Amino acid sequence: MVLKAQFLSDELVELEQQINRYEGLLSSGYKKLKFPNDIEKDYDNKSNSLFIDSSRSILSFGVLLYLFFGFVDYALAEEQAGTLWIIRMVIAGAMLLTINLVFNRRLVHWVIKFASFGMVVIGLSIVGFMALVDEPYAYAYHLGLIPWQVFVLVVLRTNLRAIAINSIIVYIAYILVSVTKDFLPYHPEVDELVIIMHPLFTVFWGVLILMGIYLGYELEKTSRIAFVKNRLLSLDAQRLTLLGEELHLLSTTDSLTGLANRRHLENCFDSEWRRAIRTQDSIALIMIDIDHFKKYNDLYGHQAGDDCLRQVCDSLKEYAQRSGELIGRYGGEEFVVLLPRMTLVRAQVLAESMCSRIAGLNIEHGESMDNKVTISIGIAAMVPSIKDDPANLLRIADRCLYRAKADGRNRVVS
Repeated sequence: MVLKAQFLSDELVELEQQINRYEGLLSSGYKKLKFPNDIEKDYDNKSNSLFIDSSRSILSFGVLLYLFFGFVDYALAEEQAGTLWIIRMVIAGAMLLTINLVFNRRLVHWVIKFASFGMVVIGLSIVGFMALVDEPYAYAYHLGLIPWQVFVLVVLRTNLRAIAINSIIVYIAYILVSVTKDFLPYHPEVDELVIIMHPLFTVFWGVLILMGIYLGYELEKTSRIAFVKNRLLSLDAQRLTLLGEELHLLSTTDSLTGLANRRHLENCFDSEWRRAIRTQDSIALIMIDIDHFKKYNDLYGHQAGDDCLRQVCDSLKEYAQRSGELIGRYGGEEFVVLLPRMTLVRAQVLAESMCSRIAGLNIEHGESMDNKVTISIGIAAMVPSIKDDPANLLRIADRCLYRAKADGRNRVVS
């Protein structure tokens, strides 16, 4: 129990350190959208897992929608329609296959990367269609980039870096294609409108990207704050659990020896007594007293007495290992071993072993006839009935202990 108390104390200290660390992040850690490495890894696992749950169907729908617009290619692209359709089929098929293969818990670290790469490919394919198709039908593919941009913002809403990288790559590709593609005159009025609208469209899309990046920043910041708060709630719950365990341990444990205290011992005895009545099993009590312990304290001092108690108790703990068995400190140097489902004969053998074990410690005792610390033991056992008084079993064990001491100590009486 002493080890358990130390373990609980260490766990509480560690939890407090974690709580303080996360509380510090609430005021500073999320502003740069970057946690310390270990927390960042936990956040990535959490956010990627949520992405798997929330975005699988959205991505699949977006890919199918991209494939569906292949029918528009036949109305606009004419000669290039077959080539565009094959491109759409290859990209859509690869994307759907990737979604089915990668979107699982084993590849949780890769889902955002694969989703981002797939959306970049789709965006670049639209830019490519724009380059392949002749005017004026190519202008329809300019407009197709706006739904693509909105889709990127919806799917990657809490992943600022992915939003920024996807948007900028496709935007730069669009500008390069727009600058390098030969402009073929179609109709004076249409050509004039294109000359006016193309720069406006480019600026509008750039503004949309900036708005998306800002929105992504705010959403990711909110996501990180929620992650920290949820982690704090979890840590607080763990702390309350540990505090409850520590309080229970303190209320049931003797602080010096680490054994059960008298109150806990009596509660367990009452519970085991009632169980023995129901099952008609034998229940045994062993009462132990350290011989001439007051003289030991007077001779060696109370500090040495405390050390002696601890040594004796550490040895006795090994004799109460089965379920329901318990050893507790009953008084200053008196201890009681509760042994459910044990007969008097078996308890006698156990007690004899205890006596030999303590004598074998060879703890010096100048006021003892054996010149070492020994114990005296009284044993009582019975199969109780509902008419029996549990206090009577304790009194019998106490009388046996008194006889053991009167007969010369360092012995067992049952």
